[in-house]
Amino acid sequence: MTGDMKYKNYIWDFDGTLYDSYPHVCACCCQVLAEEGIPFEREDVMRHLLVSFGDMKRHTGMSDEAYRRFVDRSHIVGDGEIEPVAVPFDDCEAVLRAVIEGGGRNFMYTHRNETVYYYLEKYGMKRYFADFVTSEEGFPSKPAPNAVLALMERNGLLPEETIMVGDREIDGLSGQAAGIAGALVNYPPALPDGRSPAEVSRMDVIAADLSDFARQTGIF
Repeated sequence: MTGDMKYKNYIWDFDGTLYDSYPHVCACCCQVLAEEGIPFEREDVMRHLLVSFGDMKRHTGMSDEAYRRFVDRSHIVGDGEIEPVAVPFDDCEAVLRAVIEGGGRNFMYTHRNETVYYYLEKYGMKRYFADFVTSEEGFPSKPAPNAVLALMERNGLLPEETIMVGDREIDGLSGQAAGIAGALVNYPPALPDGRSPAEVSRMDVIAADLSDFARQTGIF
């Protein structure tokens, strides 16, 4: 590892952090809300999704069955994927590659299921990751630290060398609860109450996008 990188180990969230998938997720959610006859405004739905899926569910009053239908629909990949499709952010690969070239390691912790492998392989990015936690492992959801702790234990990660990176506060909070640093990147312009996520964030690093994060932490 070069002397410039502040951290050696980067645990990344997937949706909204590395891949621009929330337009796709929001489209799936709005479809189900329409089918259920629940009134909604797309921008409002997106704001709550960007807090957490659970926050959206509570806000809209979506039933458990409808929520499951929404999640299942958002996990359809390939020819059946609802448009707009999920794509990596422009600076995603450059940042992941720079971590490796700098002597660091990338890890993934996502609430998404195995479809994360489809998206990473589709754009040739799975090779940049040393280990993954997906929903199949059954850990408590973020901001619980369990999945982060499991990644750290099975890969021998030192807390002071490790950071959890995500686009929602709950991502970084899961890292901080595990005793490591947390970062907020690619955050939305406003929370449901109108405040900027950056104004109220408790993260160790707050960055407008992945390139900004890489500059702040010495990856670039």
